[in-house]
Amino acid sequence: MSMGSVTKECKRECGTVARRNLLLVDTPGLFDTDLTNEQLQHELIHCLALSSPGPHVFLLIIPIERYTEEQQRTVDMIREMFHDGITHRTIIVFSHADRLREPIDLFISKQNQKVQDLVEMFGKRYIAFDNTDLTNQCQVVQLLEMVDKLLVQNDNTHFTNQMTEVMLKAKAIIDERRTNNIRADVQKMADDRWTAFTADMKEDRQDSERKKKRVQGRINQIVSDIKKEEQNEKPIPERLRRWRESLEMDQMILRRLEEEEREREERERTERMSLDEWIHEEMIMRESENTEDYSNYIKILTILTSFLLGLGISSFAPMLLAFLFPAAPVVEVGIAAKVLAQLLNFPGTGGAFILPAGVKIATLCTIQ
Repeated sequence: MSMGSVTKECKRECGTVARRNLLLVDTPGLFDTDLTNEQLQHELIHCLALSSPGPHVFLLIIPIERYTEEQQRTVDMIREMFHDGITHRTIIVFSHADRLREPIDLFISKQNQKVQDLVEMFGKRYIAFDNTDLTNQCQVVQLLEMVDKLLVQNDNTHFTNQMTEVMLKAKAIIDERRTNNIRADVQKMADDRWTAFTADMKEDRQDSERKKKRVQGRINQIVSDIKKEEQNEKPIPERLRRWRESLEMDQMILRRLEEEEREREERERTERMSLDEWIHEEMIMRESENTEDYSNYIKILTILTSFLLGLGISSFAPMLLAFLFPAAPVVEVGIAAKVLAQLLNFPGTGGAFILPAGVKIATLCTIQ
């Protein structure tokens, strides 16, 4: 229960509904939010990045109440931002249908021309949802059936435009470089662990080889002594007994040393497998960490993307990608992101920057 927008920034959830694997991105409320138009635009682009490689369907959620001029301006802003392509991919969801006392079709037919135009604009694709009945899966299934029909009409393609294409390319590069950096760091740690382990194994093996050499030397000497004693005309039984006992003892020690070598080899195989599992687990853990920094990268991209597109620079995509991801391998994406953060006050200090096209961005608290 809230008189303002609950969602302040885009959030995504994945799940299985009616045997379908779904990814849903919830955007800030566009009709009753405290966010500025610029912030809303950034969040909408962020929404597209979160639904990579692009959404199949947009759901425009409108409560069943008076349709205002402000709401109409918001719809116009969405259309202006995403062009007419969005009208062919949108389903209107009228929420709070528990307030209705008649079928939704009859209710819509009695509304003013603005509502009629709204419904017409989006191909008369709409559905009413009862928010009080969370167990009602029938309305969910009905919505998904509408989604299926809309997908067929759009040849099962994703929504894309110039803005989303550059965002997805930039996001793919960020993802790849982030993964490569994490993999390199984890691999270095794994190599260091393996080097330390194998160094210990090498020391143990060298010590074992020295012992084996000494024991084998004693065995050879005892065997030689026994042969000589047996060749004597009058061998001394007590002496032979002692030597044979010593021979048996040294042979046992030699077998134990050889068994230890086999155990070392097994430990090496186990350690290698354990290290591979550690690398896999560490990669997963690290990729799930630092989500705030990663989100900041995406937000910075949305700010600069929407700004350059707003300037009408048709070739902004190569320019943005070239700045963020220079060819020189020594320049990491983090450097570009930090520079952008300072330039765009996200957060940072004032400054100015000359884009390759000669467009000057001066920043104080906001872009001037």
